[in-house]
This record gives sequence, C-alpha cells and structure tokens, in this order.
Amino acid sequence: MLNNKTNPADVIGYCCLRFPVTDLKRSVAFYCEVLGYELLSADEVFGEAHMALKNGNDPSLFLMETKPEAFSPLRFEFPRSYWVTNGARQATMIELLTNDLLALHERLQHAGARIDAEPAFTEEFGYFTFYDPDGHFFRAVEERGE
Repeated sequence: MLNNKTNPADVIGYCCLRFPVTDLKRSVAFYCEVLGYELLSADEVFGEAHMALKNGNDPSLFLMETKPEAFSPLRFEFPRSYWVTNGARQATMIELLTNDLLALHERLQHAGARIDAEPAFTEEFGYFTFYDPDGHFFRAVEERGE
C-alpha cells in the first residue's frame, strides 16, 4: 500500500457524474422540468446531454443514451438497509439535496414519477425516495437543522 506522505495525490472533488438512460429526450425533460437541472448542451447524434444544477454547485451531470438491452439502473440491494421496496432491501445510489422537500415531492407526483417512500422527517432532516424514468433510485433530502 502507498504511503500518503510520499504520494500526496488525493481525490479533491467530482468533475461530473454519468448516468445511462434509455431515452435521452425523455430523461432531459425529467431532469430539467421536474428536478430543476439546466441543460448546458445536448448531442442527440452522439446520445449525450450535459446538465448542471442551476445554482452552479458541482458536479455536472451527463446523461448517456444506451440501448435498453445494455442498460442497468443505478441501484443495488444489500442485507441491511433502512429502505425496503416490495420486500427487497435497496439503497439509494444518489442522494439529492433540496431546499423544499414537500414541493419537490409534489412536483415529482405531478410528473408521474414513481415514489418509493413518502416524505418522513426528523429534527435534522426530511427525506423520501423515488425513481427516475429509467429506474435509477434516488433519495431526496432536506436539511432541517441549523
């Protein structure tokens, strides 16, 4: 194993996230109109869309269109989890921070998104889980503490 004192190279941030999608136009509409991302560029011939949060927070997001037979959603099951869906224990791969959990939940419902767990609140935060159009499993979180 390398010694960090002799090799100081650390990961210091994220430059982008890449998500596979099966229908680029549908996914761009969902991420922009429902989740509030801003479309920076799109290349339908190449099958890629570059998006970012409107507030400029990193990382940016690339949606990469793939063939349905080569697609696999971002989620996994593991033995000990707080989230149980249809008897399967799942963990979210991506957690999104929002400034208004209930308004985001309402927007997702209105758009017909599949909600996995309804909003729940503690003193520190609120959260719920949902799926995007391709079945990627997300958790939306609102910080409630100081």
